[in-house]
Amino acid sequence: MTWWKCSNCGYIFEGDEVPDQCPNCGEKCTFYDVSCYTPECGFCGIDPKIAGRRQEESRL
Repeated sequence: MTWWKCSNCGYIFEGDEVPDQCPNCGEKCTFYDVSCYTPECGFCGIDPKIAGRRQEESRL
């Protein structure tokens, strides 16, 4: 499964697909994949380097 982060409220959840609305804030948002795909975070769960970024930083 993939870990997703809401662009509106920052809520992180696990799921196969992104929902139409955020399960936390109820808004229709963009969701970012924050799953761990590198050896540094062990290939499982959330990548703290990605999940910890603010929305503005992820655009750079």
